[in-house]
Amino acid sequence: MKRFLALLITLYASAALAQAQDPRSALDKAYEEARAAQIALQAAEAKRDQGAESQEGERTGSAAGGSRPNQNYFARQMILEQDVAQARKRYEDAVKRWNDLK
Repeated sequence: MKRFLALLITLYASAALAQAQDPRSALDKAYEEARAAQIALQAAEAKRDQGAESQEGERTGSAAGGSRPNQNYFARQMILEQDVAQARKRYEDAVKRWNDLK
């Protein structure tokens, strides 16, 4: 019976110690996720900014002799904006998790 009681005390103490250390590691993990999400957001914004110029096949000639962006250009711009929006949402969620753990 004494061995069983000693085992229970040891298990309880180790579980309490693990819980005490777990919040810190969760905070560290949340920080790393927030930092990675920030880098991904910056990369998505840079890609969007670099993609502002039309590429070959994204302009249509006009009767006046000029050209204007066509559907391909606007579709690519929409995809770039969606990528930025997703990265921003991921970053905001990661920062919220990190702040909730502080």
